[in-house]
Amino acid sequence: MKNISVLFFVLLTFICRAQGYTQQKNEIQNLVEEVRQNIIKKDTAAFKALFTKDSFNWTAVIRDKTQQKRLKNKTSNPSNLFTKNFQDFYLFLMDKGNQDELFKNVHIENDDVIGSVTCDYSFLLDNKVTNYGKEFWQLAKVNGQWKIISVIYSIELD
Repeated sequence: MKNISVLFFVLLTFICRAQGYTQQKNEIQNLVEEVRQNIIKKDTAAFKALFTKDSFNWTAVIRDKTQQKRLKNKTSNPSNLFTKNFQDFYLFLMDKGNQDELFKNVHIENDDVIGSVTCDYSFLLDNKVTNYGKEFWQLAKVNGQWKIISVIYSIELD
């Protein structure tokens, strides 16, 4: 009987922890949707609030097929890597046209204070895909709110 009681409490602890992680996964999924909505609305203040203070890091790696095209066209910057800060992203969001970012195959990993999001994305300008690839986000739960620490993504131009 004692073994059954111990087993019951172990299973109960696992179920409670799994429910907590499921709730947090839902919170992170909501964060993904907030990012999208803020891009659509061009709401830079709300967008910036989704990131940790002063740690916005937006890093892109241009995929090989697109990079080969860039090199063939003798691009002025031959590097396939670039990093932007929030000011750069702010200017990007303020560009003319309707912007949207679609997230597919979203996968979330988390415990109670850190997490990650991986997904396939497509970026649209005026309802036309301009680039796509894969994104990886690092997250932290700060004062009860999930915040994005960094984003790295690949770019394939359409």
